[in-house]
Amino acid sequence: MIVLGLHGGVTIRQHEASACLVIDGRVVALCEEERYTRQKGAYGVLPFHAIKACLKQAGIAWEEIERIVTPGSTYARFDDIVRAYLVHNFGSCPPIERVHHQTAHLATAFYASPHERAVCLSLDATGDGTAGCIALADRNYGLQIVREIPTTQSIGFFYTLMTHYLGFSDGDEYKVMGLAPYGRPTVDLSPVLRLQEEGWALDRRYFRTDPPVQSPFEPICHNDLVNLLGQPVRRPDNPVLPFHKDVAASAQRTLENAILRLAEWIASTYPGLPLCYAGGVALNCAANAKLAAADLFSDIYVPPVASDRGLSLGCAYLGAAAAGDCPQPLAHAYLGSGYDDETIEGELAANGCSYRRIDDPAAVAADLIADGAIIGFFQGRSEAGARALGNRSILARPGGIEVKHLVNQRIKFREEFRPFAPAIQSERATEHFRMAQPESPYMCFTTPAVTPSDDALGAVVHVDGTSRLQTVAPDANPLFHRLLGRHAERSGTPVVLNTSFNLKGQPIVETPRDALMTFYGCGLDQLVIGNWLVGKLR
Repeated sequence: MIVLGLHGGVTIRQHEASACLVIDGRVVALCEEERYTRQKGAYGVLPFHAIKACLKQAGIAWEEIERIVTPGSTYARFDDIVRAYLVHNFGSCPPIERVHHQTAHLATAFYASPHERAVCLSLDATGDGTAGCIALADRNYGLQIVREIPTTQSIGFFYTLMTHYLGFSDGDEYKVMGLAPYGRPTVDLSPVLRLQEEGWALDRRYFRTDPPVQSPFEPICHNDLVNLLGQPVRRPDNPVLPFHKDVAASAQRTLENAILRLAEWIASTYPGLPLCYAGGVALNCAANAKLAAADLFSDIYVPPVASDRGLSLGCAYLGAAAAGDCPQPLAHAYLGSGYDDETIEGELAANGCSYRRIDDPAAVAADLIADGAIIGFFQGRSEAGARALGNRSILARPGGIEVKHLVNQRIKFREEFRPFAPAIQSERATEHFRMAQPESPYMCFTTPAVTPSDDALGAVVHVDGTSRLQTVAPDANPLFHRLLGRHAERSGTPVVLNTSFNLKGQPIVETPRDALMTFYGCGLDQLVIGNWLVGKLR
C-alpha cells in the first residue's frame, strides 16, 4: 500500500505543514513545507511543495498513491477542504481518512521506535480538542487509548504562557529552555500549575480570554499573571533581567516536575514497558533528560519529528497499519530532498561562485574545522525535524567560549544565552558525556559533560554543564561519522559544534540556492556542499 500522510491547515493556528510517504510500511520520504516556501512554521497552509518533494524522492506519480491520511478528526468538512485542494493542484484525490491529532502523535512515537510493545505518551498545546493522550501500543494490535488530557489542562499551553510572559513569540519555547539554566527556580508558579497525584491541575484564569486570542502570535497572558508575578510582561526589545531568568528557571522546573508526576503514574500503572513519547512538549530535551534520569521505564524513545511537523508521519503509519502493512521503524532522519552534484554545480556556476571540486568532503570539512574555520555543511538528503543532524549543518570546533559568541554574533544573529549542540561518534560518546541511554541520535535529551569546565568543549557545554548531544552512528550517516573521526585525528577531540544551517527566524536551508544565500549572508568562512568547496572572494 502506498500511503501519503498529510498535515497542514486552513487556519493560522495550524502550523508545521508536512507530507510523508510510506510504501509497504517503509518510510521513503518526509518533507516539510517550510523548507520549500522559506516561511518558518508554514502557518495556515497545506503542503503542496512537500507533497511534490515526496513524490520526487520516491520516484512515483501522484496517481499511484492509494490512500491519504490526515489529522483533524474533530474538524467539520476538513476532508472536503483537503480533497478540493488536492484535486485543484494534482487533478485527482485518493480516498481520505481522518485520524485524531493525538493518535497521530502516538503513532509517530511508537511505530518509529524499535519497540514491539510500549506505553505511549503525547503532550502538546492542543489538537482535535485534547492536549495529550496515553496509550498502550502493540505492533500486532495497534494503539489503545487509555487516558486523555483535555485542552483545559494543557501543559503545552502553560509553557507557551510563560514564553509569552518572557517576551518571546509563538514557537520560542526552546528559548525559555535555553534561558532557564541562567536563573534560579525561586518563583512560585504553583497557582498556575499545581501538582496532583496523577499529574497536574492548570488554572485557566491566567490565560487571556477577553478579548480572545485570535492568532498564535498574540500574547496570551492575563493581567492576573502579571499581578501574581509582580512584574509586567517583558517587551521583546527590553533586556533580559535576572528576574526573567528566574521565571524561566521556575517555568522549566514546574514543567519537569509535572511531567515526572504524570510519568510516575504511568510507570506504576503500566510497569515494565518502554515509553514512546511525542508531541510538542517532547521537544523539551532538558525535561526529557530528567525523565530519563528518573529511571521509570526500560527505555524512552523520542522521534526526530516529535512536534506537529511529525503528524504526517504518524498519519502515514496509521494508514499503513490499517491496510495490513507492518510499519517499519525509522533507521534515521534523513528523509527530505537530496540534490546531485550536477544540480549543485549548476547553481554554483549560475551564481558566479568561487568553488572547486573536492574528492573527500568529510576530510576537507574536518580539516577546515580543526584549523578554526566555521563552515556550512550541505550533504545528502535533508533531515526531518527541527534539528540539523549533519546534512544541513553549520559546523565549528567545540572549544572555547569565544567560538560560541562568534557563531551567535557573526553567523546566527541570535541571543547570547542560546546554547549549541555537540556531535560525536556514537562509540566515543561516553568519553565526554555521562550517557543515560546508549545513544542520542536526534538531540532529544540533554546530557551532562564528564568534565563540564573542560575548555576543549567550552562552546558546546551549556552553563548548567549539560549538552543537547547528537551521537552519530556509522550506518546512519557514514559521511558525518567519518568527518568526526577525521576531526578527532587532527584535533584530538572527537566532537564538533553542530547547529542548524540557517539564520535567526529562517527555516533550515533546503536547496543549494538556500545554502548559498545563507552562506553569503553571514560570516561563514567556507561552504562544503556535495563534492564542492565554496569560498568567498576577498
